[in-house]
This record gives sequence, C-alpha cells and structure tokens, in this order.
Amino acid sequence: MRDAYAEPTEPAVTAREASLERLRLLLSQLQGVKRKLADVSRTEADDCARCKARLEHLAALRPYPGPSQDPSSGSGSGLGAGLGLISWTRQRLDILLVDHLLRNGHYETANRLATTSGIALLTDAHIFDGARRIVSALRDGHDCGPALEWCAAHRARLAKAKSPLEFKLHVQRFIELVRASDRTAAIAYARTYLAPWGGQYLAELQRAVAALVFTPQTRCAAYRALFDESQWRVLAELFLRDLYRLHSLTPESLLNVHLQAGLSALKTPASGEPGGSREDPLRLPAFQRLAVRLPYAKHMHSKLLCAVTKELMSDANPPVVLPNGMVYSQRGVEMLMAEYRAAQGQGGRATAAAAAAAAAAAAAASATQGQGGGSGGGPLGSSGVCPATGLVFRRDELRRAFIA
Repeated sequence: MRDAYAEPTEPAVTAREASLERLRLLLSQLQGVKRKLADVSRTEADDCARCKARLEHLAALRPYPGPSQDPSSGSGSGLGAGLGLISWTRQRLDILLVDHLLRNGHYETANRLATTSGIALLTDAHIFDGARRIVSALRDGHDCGPALEWCAAHRARLAKAKSPLEFKLHVQRFIELVRASDRTAAIAYARTYLAPWGGQYLAELQRAVAALVFTPQTRCAAYRALFDESQWRVLAELFLRDLYRLHSLTPESLLNVHLQAGLSALKTPASGEPGGSREDPLRLPAFQRLAVRLPYAKHMHSKLLCAVTKELMSDANPPVVLPNGMVYSQRGVEMLMAEYRAAQGQGGRATAAAAAAAAAAAAAASATQGQGGGSGGGPLGSSGVCPATGLVFRRDELRRAFIA
C-alpha cells in the first residue's frame, strides 16, 4: 500500500514541468496572435471607414441633368445630394491643402484643418503620423534607428521596388562611426551590414569603406560629401519618396500638381515680362518657380480678355483700339462712354448706381445696334476715359481691330 501512494519520481516531475512550460509558451504565442489579429482588425475597420467616406465624397458629385431630363425627377437631379458644386469644390480644396501641409511637415495645422472641415477620413494623415517620427529622427536627431525598423517591416516591398534606402541608412551609420574615430567598430559594422549589399551597390560600398582613411575635414570633394550634414536631409527625402511609392501617393503635392496644370495653360513666352497684365499669376515669383519646367501653352488662335468687362473678345464683341493704343472690347468701350456721360451729367460726381445703370443701358443699346464695328455714332455719349491712362477719347477716334 505504501508503494501506491509513493511520491512521484524525478523523471515524472521533470516531464510535467516541461509540459507546463510548453503550455505557457503556447499560451504566450496565442496571446501574441490575438494582439496581432486585433491590430489587423482595427486597421481593416479604419481602412473600410476611409473607403466609405471617400466613395460618399465622390458620389456627392453628380452631373447636371441633360436638356431632355426633368430636374425634378429622381434621376440626374442636379449636382450633389445635399452638396452643391461650390461646397464640394471647397471641400476638395481643403483636402489638397491638408495634403500639402502634411508633406511639408505642418502636421498640427493639417490636423486642425482636417478636423474643422470634417475631412479627416478623406485625407492620408494616418500615413504621415508614423512617418513623422522617422523624419524627425533623421533630420533633427541624426538617428537611423526608426528608419531601419521601418525598412525591416517593409523589406519585401522595398526590395521589389529596388529601393536603396536601407543600404544608404547603413552607410550613414558607418560614416558616423568613422566620424567618431571608432574605426574598429566601423569595420565590424561594415562586415555585418554593408558587405551583403556588395552585389547591388559595389561601387558605393567601396567608396564608403574607403572613407576609413579620411576625416570629416578632408578636402577631397567625393569623400567630403559623405561627411556632410546634408546627407541626413537626403535620407529623409529618400524615405518620403519610398513612403509615397509604397502607399500609391503622388511624388509631389497634389496642390502643386493642380497649380502647375493651371499655370501650364497660361504660360506664354511673354509671361512674367515687365509691363504685362497685373492679373497674370506668372508675374508673381512663387508661381514663376512652379512654372520653370512647364512647357508653353499651345494656343492656335489669340485670345484677348477685356480689362473692363473681363470677357473674351470675339466677332460678337470685337476689340477696339483707342488713340493711345490701348485695346478694349466694344462692350467695354460702350461702358466707359456710358460711365463718362453719367459722370458729366452728375457734374463729375456720378454715383456708382448711376454709372452702373448707364453702363447697362449702353450695353443693351450696343447689343441692339448690331456688331458692325467699333467706331460708329450712337445716342449714348461720344466720349470716354481710358481707365489705364486717363486719356479722354472720342467715338470717332476709335478703330476696329481684328483677331488673328
């Protein structure tokens, strides 16, 4: 009976402890999987919310009803279901501004604009939240650690894109060891982290290792560049370029893209020249820098814009040349004459309402008289004042011009 209740032998205790240890390890692994699944689930829920918000944003922009459609019917009923074109465009502009601010490091301003405009789900702020710490570590802290961790997490995708980012980060760490005169550690680091890249970047690897015999004060330009502080800024830009590529973002700010698209339609050889139009955006230095590499706009026919009416001149509204060489549209000249006549009738003190009424009457009269030319007589005054030079001109001094 004593043998039946004897204490377990040592091998049996060891086997039980080993089983318990395996169970603890399995439990720890399951808990890790649970945490990862929770993170994946949360990420998927956030992505679904962003996709839904962006689809709703695009669905709000609907085409105007056709000429044969009834605007009051359910199909094609105007632009937007609750959002007009102006509201939608303003929201779109806010999205472009947030994107531009995020790319330029103004994270707080971008988040505040996104929150106040209600477009947080329509922006890519979640991508820049993680990148913010890495860019700050590279530019300000001169630390490659966070960037190398990011490269390790995305190594397969970076390798597929043939990105040199991870190699250049290791080179920078090697250079910092050389800068600190710790050549033994630098050689060990090169053997461990740089040698595996020899097949892809042999020339750059040889150049980096040769920096061992140089100092940061070297006069050799090729190696002085390796020790230059600007390398940290280059690494930050390279990281951002790969970040945009991995998340299918445009390499340049969307605001710049839209501005350049508009400037390319306005750029001509005469853009920005002295004496040009004050309304030409290319006379401003900021726009000139954006348009440096843009091609000239291809205009098959000249287009003249009247400085008075802000309308294009055409055969229905032909250009008229004043004695001083200034050119305005026929409607613009009639408006100038009407305003001058109204001012003369008021003793030189015409009110804005009187001038506007006289200008409207002149425009209506011009429309009923036909488009025969710019110099005929008329009942609504025979003189006007050029708004650019102050010259008083008469109707019989005007000449009709023709657009080539």
